[in-house]
Amino acid sequence: MLRIGIRPDHRHDGASPLRFPILGLAVLVAFLSGCGAPPRATFDLRDASLPEPTHVSSPRRKALVRVAEPAAEQLLNSNRLAIREAGGSLGYLADAQWADRAPRLIQGRLVARLLRDGVDASFQGGATGYQLTTDLRRFEIDAARGVAVVEMAARLSDDKSGALRGEAVFSGEAPAPHTIGPEAAHALESALDPVAGELALWVRRRI
Repeated sequence: MLRIGIRPDHRHDGASPLRFPILGLAVLVAFLSGCGAPPRATFDLRDASLPEPTHVSSPRRKALVRVAEPAAEQLLNSNRLAIREAGGSLGYLADAQWADRAPRLIQGRLVARLLRDGVDASFQGGATGYQLTTDLRRFEIDAARGVAVVEMAARLSDDKSGALRGEAVFSGEAPAPHTIGPEAAHALESALDPVAGELALWVRRRI
């Protein structure tokens, strides 16, 4: 069962970032020994049911929303699929990768979802529109719980005056009983989709 949530963002700018284990010599040895391993399967986050995010703003529309690439911790700012082990450490799946860095793919997914839901959105914006910035806090497989987890903090502001229109945190989960490439990628996409939908609805109500 999918589970999504939205709440006001009360996180302070000085909050401690997620701490990740330091990769040591063992990882380097594993990398060198795995040079002859088969290539990782590659997955995308594009949805054929959504419009391509190459939209140009119509002169009849005044409220163009510019969607910035989500900010992310170093481990999430990657083309690898993240997995949180039972002990809490965060690493990568060995057999899968994204077609691009995860924040970049999520940016495209958000733009496409906003366009489908009637919001004039683009990667570029004008001085008379709005700016949507997001912080990708979680985008991972939680192996201990068997779920894919997505959490994003969003902030919408006036692109000209900088006035805040709203901020909130969106989260979603989807079942992830398997941690191999296709199943893990599908679970993460399933957790992201309702989050993008809730975020698009939230933006529509504030512009």
